[in-house]
Amino acid sequence: MKTIIAICMFAFSLQLFAQEKQMNDSIKSQKPKRYNSIGLRYHGGDVLQSNDFVKGTNNTQKAIDYFQALSLSYSVQTAGNREWHHIFNFPYYGVGFYNANFFNVDELGTPTALFGFMGFPLKRGKKSVWGYELGFGLTYNWEPYNKETNPWNVAIGSYRTVYIDANLFYEYALSPRWDVRGALGFTHFSNGSIKQPNKGLNLMAPSIEFSYNFKDRPLLVISPQPTYQQHYELALQIGGGKSNELYENTNTAATQEGVAAVTDTIHSFLNISAALLKQTTWKNKFGVGIDLTYDEKANVQVTNPENLSQQPIVELANRPLDRMMLGVFGTYEFTIDRLSVASYLGVLAVRKKDPNIKSLYQKFGLKYHFKNDMYMGILIRAHNFSVADVIEWNIGYRIKWPQK
Repeated sequence: MKTIIAICMFAFSLQLFAQEKQMNDSIKSQKPKRYNSIGLRYHGGDVLQSNDFVKGTNNTQKAIDYFQALSLSYSVQTAGNREWHHIFNFPYYGVGFYNANFFNVDELGTPTALFGFMGFPLKRGKKSVWGYELGFGLTYNWEPYNKETNPWNVAIGSYRTVYIDANLFYEYALSPRWDVRGALGFTHFSNGSIKQPNKGLNLMAPSIEFSYNFKDRPLLVISPQPTYQQHYELALQIGGGKSNELYENTNTAATQEGVAAVTDTIHSFLNISAALLKQTTWKNKFGVGIDLTYDEKANVQVTNPENLSQQPIVELANRPLDRMMLGVFGTYEFTIDRLSVASYLGVLAVRKKDPNIKSLYQKFGLKYHFKNDMYMGILIRAHNFSVADVIEWNIGYRIKWPQK
């Protein structure tokens, strides 16, 4: 009798296991599946006329006003198994390889970029997607400024620069596995004043892309997410970097004799900041803060010899306090799970007046938060919303508390 009961219980257990597996398989089949794709994109458009070099003050004496580029990308569509996938309408992310042709190889080279990117759909249709994409990476293979062999190129002063790209796109599904996309994008190249000259290059161009999905496109269904629990945070941060500055002999009598001598210097930069922020939604975080900056470039003393062939004598400000500045800023962060796209607008409130340091400054970059509330980031500090002063590498810690 016990044997029969044991056999029956075993059979019943097998049946329950089979039913549970069937139910789990059914649930899994209903979930959006992540799928990968590769894409080939062609860019062709304008080089914005933002400095004398591209306007025609170059070896060819012709404006550099047009470019072409190809980019190859590998992207991953989010699966919907995290809250932020639904909040951002199933974004995608990936890596890409970019190569541009400015039709001036001798002075600009053949710049090639390796970059990461993330795309955010704004509206999805049955076969179409409207959205925007952001990319950030490193560009190499430039032919940079050289006093002897490439003296006109004031746009690019180093072999490597930062690559920043943003575009608006419309994508249409040609089949379950093939897509075509049209976009309008803006691309910026700069080295963050690590090496001068650094006027930078700015591009504006339409593009067309064909992409192939390795699996049939899944059905992406957004699930309603809970209301974000608003909170405050105190972010304490320290950062630093180095900038390059070229000091030209500006002696009036000397400059009449020929090309002025230049002193090439490297200045250190250190910044300590504290900011009070409030995250109001899954996507938005606002705040205000103060920062204390030590910049060796501030209030340097430059002596120009009368002899044109002699380099200017550059000395740091006598007092360390003359190299320090206190700023106040407002900040906004676009948050994507643990990643933030951060922007700052600040004003130097306390400092010794220096005509070479602008009172209004800006920062833009990325921050990544770890589970223990530590974070790391990279920011480009600039003025006039276009001229990079320094690339600032940061490490910080945040203290969080909920809104009552």
